[in-house]
Amino acid sequence: MFNPSTQPRILFATPEVTFIPVGSGNHSDYINSRSEGFAGFLSNLVGDLYERGADVHITQPDYRKVFTDIIQNSCNIAVRKMPKCRVHLTEDRTFFYANNPESNYKWENIKISLAFQREVINHILPLVQPDLIHCHNWMTGLIPAIARVSRIPCIFTVQNLDTGKSQLSIIEDLGIDAAAFWQQLFFDRFPANYEETRETNPIDFLLSGIFAANFVSVAEPAFAGEMNKDRSPYSELLNQILVEKLKSGSADVNRNTSVDAKQYFDLYERMLQRPLIKIKTDKFEVHTDFPHRGKKINKAYNKDQVSSGNFSPLVLSV
Repeated sequence: MFNPSTQPRILFATPEVTFIPVGSGNHSDYINSRSEGFAGFLSNLVGDLYERGADVHITQPDYRKVFTDIIQNSCNIAVRKMPKCRVHLTEDRTFFYANNPESNYKWENIKISLAFQREVINHILPLVQPDLIHCHNWMTGLIPAIARVSRIPCIFTVQNLDTGKSQLSIIEDLGIDAAAFWQQLFFDRFPANYEETRETNPIDFLLSGIFAANFVSVAEPAFAGEMNKDRSPYSELLNQILVEKLKSGSADVNRNTSVDAKQYFDLYERMLQRPLIKIKTDKFEVHTDFPHRGKKINKAYNKDQVSSGNFSPLVLSV
């Protein structure tokens, strides 16, 4: 049980290049890598919470090559500092020489994802000991499952329809003890048992994150356009899972073209069931709008319909 007098700790887990070291590795403070896009919004959200006294930490891969490229191109750097004790870089050769995930092939991002999640599960979680975890992107889709069996509240942010898949055997051979939480994962077909499914039944990272998380935040308005255009069985399955989450009150779709950081602040307090900071102020300024691509969600869901049980499938359009 947590001590109600202790300030809650939030860990953000992201594969995005969000903060970079300004000195030599762990001996330096960090600054945010850029001011635009999702990484820019995330760094500002973490910075807003930190500056207001929240106990926030963030973990991301140690993209050494990418860090060097960003520093050399100083126009991409927007100064927003974070102390070294709050930024936890996961170390593996897979990311030392990797490119930014946005420019990689899918198989490269699956390798990065597995190495990153292995380090978060095996090292960062025991080190930070968070009271709440906020995961971003399909590349963190296994973490909500370990959070659920560890009884740590977890939020999973969905940005788009991108996903990756891997066999349970491959995940375990790379050092993740998935046998401890495999029943919280989402497979291509319903598993008969652990032995039967280990070698032959791929795990979907995006659906696993949505399935296992305590709360799902569909935070990218452009997601609506992809959902509306993609009529594949996968899209229909994703739609069905999100509808169930919405009906249970454990998901939200941001219908506006921007998201106030205060929405997340309030969400964290509801999930933690206690104050996030010791001293509250009424003023909560937002440093940046949530990134979008000029699209918006015309209709998502109606809360009265959800509460009454009269609920039609999720309608997302542009």
